[in-house]
Amino acid sequence: MKRHVLRKRLISLVLGLIVCGGTLYVAPTAFAATTQTSEVSDSKQQLIDIVLKPKSQTKLLNFVYDSVDPSNRHYRKFVTSGQFASWFGQSTKQITQIRKYLKKHHLRATVYRGNLVMVVRGTTKNVEKAFKVNLVNVKEDGVHYQKSKGAPKLPKSISKSVYAVFGLSTYSPFSSTQSGIKLSSFYTAAKSSNNQPAKYSPKKFVHRYNLSSLYAGGSTGRSKTIGIISFANFHPNDVYRYWDGEGINVKSNRLSVYRTNGYKGTWDGYDETTMDVEQAGAIAPDSNIKTYLAQSNITGMVNSIAAAAGQNVVDSLSLSWGQSEAQVAYEIKQGITPRKYNQILNLLFEQAAAQGISVFTASGDNGAYDGITTGMTKGLSVDTPSNSPYVTSVGGTTLPRTYVVNKKKVTIPTERAWGSEFLYPNYIHQRFFSQMDMIQSYFSGGGGGFSQYNATPKYQSGFSGVGTYKATQLWTFKNGQPVRLKHPKQVSGTKSGRNLPDISANADPFTGYSMFVTPKKNSGAKGEWEVSGGTSVVAPQMAAASALMSNNSVGRLGFWNPQIYKFAATSSSPFTPLDSRTNNTNLYYTGQPGKLYNQATGLGTIDFTKLNQAFNG
Repeated sequence: MKRHVLRKRLISLVLGLIVCGGTLYVAPTAFAATTQTSEVSDSKQQLIDIVLKPKSQTKLLNFVYDSVDPSNRHYRKFVTSGQFASWFGQSTKQITQIRKYLKKHHLRATVYRGNLVMVVRGTTKNVEKAFKVNLVNVKEDGVHYQKSKGAPKLPKSISKSVYAVFGLSTYSPFSSTQSGIKLSSFYTAAKSSNNQPAKYSPKKFVHRYNLSSLYAGGSTGRSKTIGIISFANFHPNDVYRYWDGEGINVKSNRLSVYRTNGYKGTWDGYDETTMDVEQAGAIAPDSNIKTYLAQSNITGMVNSIAAAAGQNVVDSLSLSWGQSEAQVAYEIKQGITPRKYNQILNLLFEQAAAQGISVFTASGDNGAYDGITTGMTKGLSVDTPSNSPYVTSVGGTTLPRTYVVNKKKVTIPTERAWGSEFLYPNYIHQRFFSQMDMIQSYFSGGGGGFSQYNATPKYQSGFSGVGTYKATQLWTFKNGQPVRLKHPKQVSGTKSGRNLPDISANADPFTGYSMFVTPKKNSGAKGEWEVSGGTSVVAPQMAAASALMSNNSVGRLGFWNPQIYKFAATSSSPFTPLDSRTNNTNLYYTGQPGKLYNQATGLGTIDFTKLNQAFNG
């Protein structure tokens, strides 16, 4: 299997050029497509989201930090979703008023626990009247979707409590092989159709990052639940077959699926869901795994996160799907994505943090050029929602290994940032199946850099290495196309914004992990063992490790970041910074010698024995 081909669906593609030391390569370039519109049927059923304002953003933010501060009286006194609604969510009185207005227009409304997201259902005719919009069908370059003409409006008496309205557009950036949103992390480096390769076992994660002591201490994830946010179905039998192949005895009812808004599911991207569940369950063998499956659009993403926070049954949450900030900016400009999308995600992640849920997101697999495969990125970019200050962004590394490049051995002697630049000499003679295959090969690495949407969070402010950077510039962009430099430049500087990732672990598919999968829609097929990589392998592994450590605590660990940055600044730090300036790049950013943080690998790799002691000391 290959990682999903990605492109922006609202554009047509023509061939551009990547100039690499005189060699020409092909890359996607956008041009405007012909647009046709028609009226949406009056009787079509619509699903709209109203995001409600919190009572006090300042009080909510303060509580999020207080809940993970050992010196504060609120330390680990996390709230329930009901308490969250009472303390921070929109008032019941105001919600009742909004419901009355919607009912007057024959619209039904339900609210996720927490009082932040209201789901509205009804016909096109009634939605248009209630929100003062005109819904149209759009046909553009063979792509069909719905959008709104005009911004939604509500009466002043209720709009004062409304943060945003969205769902009027059904554009689906999360769809599979042609999508503009990406599986932040999946592709296959090798296959073994008969047996699981032992060297690709998730036990490698356990031994490499010193998790064994947690098992020895009785931590197996018992009574803990790990949540997986995804957009595609999976075969439970594949997952149990995988755990059986790993020699892991698990209970037969550990898996559950929540279908957000009653979504029946698609099989596009099922390999990603399969991998996430397999990895999380292997690292925390006695945990429960709850997968949230939603329609592959913005409404599905927001509602799944709102559902997971509202139900409050998961102790940690893993999210492996993402989208570049550059593409989000483009979609906002096109009126497809709400302008406050970034703030909406932040608000929901704050709810999770206030309830003690630890959230882990994959930082992306195109190095410092997140989303390069969509044709939207014309320079450095980072991934969303990994750019949120309220999640733990997980980057990638490459483990020590010897490669043969142009018949010469290339040895990676120590763990380093994941980036494919040391394989570039081989690509001159490499045959690629498609231009996307080629782009993915050249721009393969752990995501990281600076967010343009989120300011530097308090826990990063003034921290060693944050806001400064060192880099090796391998590429420049001309007329929107990447051009490889014959002579890479060493650069350094300062920059503001949320720095990501926060932590890193092995994500290179060449040093990756096994998975077992059968063909989609055919669980009775023989299936095969495969070797996979990407930062989305690491996100569920980290969520599982968090569940293990919470076994030894008085309860949930809560929002990791304010805690781990403090741990990293101590003499007994559980982190190993990968601070080398050379042979240590995510295709742009490198280590910063002597600094505790860099944008290629964050704080570095984890010794979980030490981290467990720090969390539970």
